[in-house]
Amino acid sequence: MRSSYTTLMQSKYFNPAFNSAIFDGPVRIYFAQFHEALALKIYFLIQQKLGTEMVKAKEVSKASGANILVMIYPTADSFLLSFEGRENNLGPLEVEKWHEDVVIGLRGPVEDENLDLLIETLRLTMDTWRPAPLELSSAPAEL
Repeated sequence: MRSSYTTLMQSKYFNPAFNSAIFDGPVRIYFAQFHEALALKIYFLIQQKLGTEMVKAKEVSKASGANILVMIYPTADSFLLSFEGRENNLGPLEVEKWHEDVVIGLRGPVEDENLDLLIETLRLTMDTWRPAPLELSSAPAEL
């Protein structure tokens, strides 16, 4: 992970309610334990519907150290603390680039009808994700 967990905890995207996570290759789902059922549903939908995209995303992540962070905010208010200026956009999610990672924030627990939007957002993100590759620190310096 190019952005370390410590860096994430100090970022505007982290919420103290996040006390659980599911890591599947490059996709990291952060949530409060009371949203575990939703997080597991998202995880299984990714497995079922994004197999090809996950293979590509794993290669991209391995080469870059970057990840896709899905943040399930406990409330709409906690979501707005991380995505300032989005008060007028009442959509169920927002996407932002953060360093080489991508953050997908859910405006509180999403309804089942919005899960398709999340999966399509993940598909598009994985298809267009182009983080910079890690620099080879072990390569000899040029003279």
